[in-house]
Amino acid sequence: MMLEKTLCGVRFRVSLLFPALLSALLLARADSPAVSCVIASAMHEAGHLLAMLMLGCPPHACTLGAFGMRIEMGARRMVGYRRNILISLAGPTVNLLAAPLLWALGCRQAAVVHAVLAAFNLLPASALDGGQVMYCLLCMTGRERTAPCLIRVLSAVVLLPLAVVAFWLVLSGRGNGTLLIVSGYAIALIFWHPEN
Repeated sequence: MMLEKTLCGVRFRVSLLFPALLSALLLARADSPAVSCVIASAMHEAGHLLAMLMLGCPPHACTLGAFGMRIEMGARRMVGYRRNILISLAGPTVNLLAAPLLWALGCRQAAVVHAVLAAFNLLPASALDGGQVMYCLLCMTGRERTAPCLIRVLSAVVLLPLAVVAFWLVLSGRGNGTLLIVSGYAIALIFWHPEN
């Protein structure tokens, strides 16, 4: 079930699972890294959304669900390579600006979450912001035909070793599986990502 409201021509939808998940996280432990992740992700997506609005290419819809925020471009998908680069970099930029500020304020855990989220999203993998930037740069240099294939190969070269390291960390008891799940999800999107 979704709550829906249209503002400035953009449909905003909120799944009832999102407030339920957020409430459960806060009740479990308010200083949990999961809460920092949700807040950092929301700020990241807000950066993309703000850039879209400032560049005059508002999205078709924004959906806030149990797995985060999804921005749908709809028919407005292609807005030009330069604007796509700016929009893609806006999310990580918000996190990179927030990280040192939070660190200076003594919120070390939140600062690290912001920094890691920015670094991960800047990886040149197809479903991530860095992959979108790389795709646009390839297209701008006249490689429109080969860009999707190059990005898929680059994604595999970057994400497969990351998934192997994450798997090793889980097996050795040094990791909690989050990186493995996220890298596995990003690898799956190499083969199923509508953008490329």
